[in-house]
Amino acid sequence: MMSMNHFSHQHSLYLVSWSWDISPLICGLCNHLINSWGEKYYECRSCYYWIHKECGESPEHINNSLHDQHPLTLHKKRTSSSSNETTISICCSYCEKPLGDEYAYSCEECAFYMHISCGSIPLPTITCHGREDQDIVRFSCHQRPMMLVEFGGGNDVQGNNCFVCESSWSNPAYSCTIPTCMNFLHKSCAELPQKINHPFHSHQPLQLQITRPQTCDVCCKKDCRLNFSCPKIGCNFKLGIECAYLRTTVKCRSHDHLLALVKNASCDNIQCDACLKSYEGLQSPAVGTNYEVQHTQSLLFSCMECNYKLHFICGPLPSIIKYDYHIHYLALVDSLIEDESDEYYCDVCEKERNLQFRIYRCNDCKYTAHVHCMISQIMQGIKGETNTNNHVELWALGEFRWDWSIEMDKAEDHQHQTLGDVMNTLTQEEKKRLTHPVDLFFKFGYDHYRDLNSQFDQLGSLENFNKFKEFFQSDYDDFWNEVHYYTSEEGFKVEGKYLRQEVVEVAGKYMVPKTLAPILKTFIHKYGDLDGQSSLSSGMRSVISTLLSIVIDKMCRTKVEDVTMDDLHEWHFYILGIEYISGFNLNQIRSVLSKEFTSAYLGYTAIRCEQEVHAKINMKIATLEVQLEKCRKMREELPTILSHKSSTTLERLNKASKWKNKTLGEILMVNIV
Repeated sequence: MMSMNHFSHQHSLYLVSWSWDISPLICGLCNHLINSWGEKYYECRSCYYWIHKECGESPEHINNSLHDQHPLTLHKKRTSSSSNETTISICCSYCEKPLGDEYAYSCEECAFYMHISCGSIPLPTITCHGREDQDIVRFSCHQRPMMLVEFGGGNDVQGNNCFVCESSWSNPAYSCTIPTCMNFLHKSCAELPQKINHPFHSHQPLQLQITRPQTCDVCCKKDCRLNFSCPKIGCNFKLGIECAYLRTTVKCRSHDHLLALVKNASCDNIQCDACLKSYEGLQSPAVGTNYEVQHTQSLLFSCMECNYKLHFICGPLPSIIKYDYHIHYLALVDSLIEDESDEYYCDVCEKERNLQFRIYRCNDCKYTAHVHCMISQIMQGIKGETNTNNHVELWALGEFRWDWSIEMDKAEDHQHQTLGDVMNTLTQEEKKRLTHPVDLFFKFGYDHYRDLNSQFDQLGSLENFNKFKEFFQSDYDDFWNEVHYYTSEEGFKVEGKYLRQEVVEVAGKYMVPKTLAPILKTFIHKYGDLDGQSSLSSGMRSVISTLLSIVIDKMCRTKVEDVTMDDLHEWHFYILGIEYISGFNLNQIRSVLSKEFTSAYLGYTAIRCEQEVHAKINMKIATLEVQLEKCRKMREELPTILSHKSSTTLERLNKASKWKNKTLGEILMVNIV
């Protein structure tokens, strides 16, 4: 009989098979049951100790590419011996499931842990090492030969997942030739190349890896085990295999990289760079909101060079489409309010539409259609298969407001110069001005008014009801003063996505990133040249005009009902600081902030607080009414309870009446006498 000495136990272990007349046993290494007919395991004949055959034959030390700094050792996870120490949950670094009181591959120095089963899968390659015959192959990520089978063939593995991509069975696949092994590998996973050069990622090549669950940077799915990763130090780009061969790409005017259209994305928590909201933020009690989001939330425009994402309904869609069941062309509209009825419908599906979403509109006969109702025609336009018989431009949300028809002027001496290059030309004094653009005494004013306004921070709380009343009777002057005196400790900051962009010349003297140039050109065309201080260096003028363009863009992308106090703080701080540094005449923008945005913000705050307090009062009343009704029923039941007193209760009541108004001492003296 086969025996072995194992480092986890002091006695010899013998190989046996489990049968039905034996109670299920617990493996001393992995803590899982040994309870399958014919399953091999090692047992100790001197004490109660058993281990799976696979666990017992696992090496004590392994090297794993998930942690290539140190070897991993199989030993029991250390537990806290002090009752005062807090127990910390430890998870496997491969499957991310918790580890219990069991043996695991670990590096104590780095607090790295893996289940025995997870540590037995070599990473990262799935390369075939050679064919034994036409159908049987051996892969380096699986220790036994595997056979190519169709659905229903080989082992009963349909309930399991491919051990590489973690998705369910699909034809054809490689299944393990050992009857008790339930592992299988999709043929498509086995044939993936080890390296690819991707046209939308500048660091080449990308390497195929099998890892613990990762988030794909394109579709944002969080459970990708099989992905193409960038090996460049400092670049953490991960590309799930489903996104490795995306074919549909578009150019967005407001972004400087190509965008890929992803069809099976995980979009709920993604903040769109056009509407500045996540799909969760778009969900509201408003009629039709959920309905419209649900039809497009698996579609996403995603940049593979940077973290730039657009919801499908906000992304670059055809400016015009032709619908077979309508005589005229339909034009894309960012927003449309037809009348004051507050009821708006789609003429295709005849269901309500929400004003915050884009629509297609016939300008001749007022025919309107949801974006998702035109999905087939939109896809034709994106792929260049339009039936409009001419080139159709693609427009993202908000791009209609800027004048893109003016050709960008790129001066020869500034070719290939980025905004980052311009920033590097600034002097130390200029950089200091960007860090402290306004007078330092502003902070004292802000602290004062912030303290005054803090009493209204919890307006929706019933405990703060008196402040709620006071808020509705206030003239709000202190709120604008708080906005006016706000200062940011960080000063002015330029986002990295603009620093990497090439600059183009606007109005002959402003060098700004090319995606911001239409904003600045449109603004200058409407309000005239802003420059009021010729002493600014060309670099400082370019940085200041870039910051101004960014603020204008954010203000234009934010709906008035979505404006927050943080938005007002930031926008006014930048506008005022830009005026202080440059002498630009921005009175009109500050006037809109003070008279329109701040008032609208307070108005919407009042509306939301009114609804919130009203709902909470109704809920409180309903709760109290339930409690009141319960008390009434108890009062009605009380006479019945009292009329059925037991003899013991009557005796106790008589004693209570007898000793009424007596002290314990008096009762004691009476009983002694």
